[in-house]
Amino acid sequence: MSFWGSLFGGSNPTLNKDMAQFGQIGGFATGLGESDTSQASNFYSSLLSGDQSKQAKVLGPEINAIKSRGQQEKNQAAQFGNRSGGTNAQMQMIGDQGNAQINDMISKLLGSSAGALGSMGGSLLGQGQSALSAQLGASQQQMENWSNSILGMGVTQGAGFAEKMALGGMTGGAA
Repeated sequence: MSFWGSLFGGSNPTLNKDMAQFGQIGGFATGLGESDTSQASNFYSSLLSGDQSKQAKVLGPEINAIKSRGQQEKNQAAQFGNRSGGTNAQMQMIGDQGNAQINDMISKLLGSSAGALGSMGGSLLGQGQSALSAQLGASQQQMENWSNSILGMGVTQGAGFAEKMALGGMTGGAA
């Protein structure tokens, strides 16, 4: 430890380096976590909103796949099926089955979305509390380092001496 470091703050290069690295890791993880959490929250909130346009937006690929399969079945029936009244009924049923699959998918996702959104919120509260505790610990370590420095010891010992003198002066006796 250098003279100036010990004089003005109880410098601890390892603590300073570790704090900087923790800050870099924390910043990276927090940024990525915020992005991922925002995307997930938007997805879950859209599903839970009850707004069909929002639900269709977040489930677009799945809905398109169901509709595409239905259209392929209709095309196949039109090309290779017989031309009777049963074909028309079958075509209508293909559309109804697609809608039923979409509604089933949404209803299954609603319950899991509500649970996931609640879990995500609870996890974020825990992470925030943990980060605040780590910040408090680092701050306490810095204060301890400072009070153990030459200047810090001089200030605290001087304050202790002044306190003794004040108490001694108030009682009329010497400290």
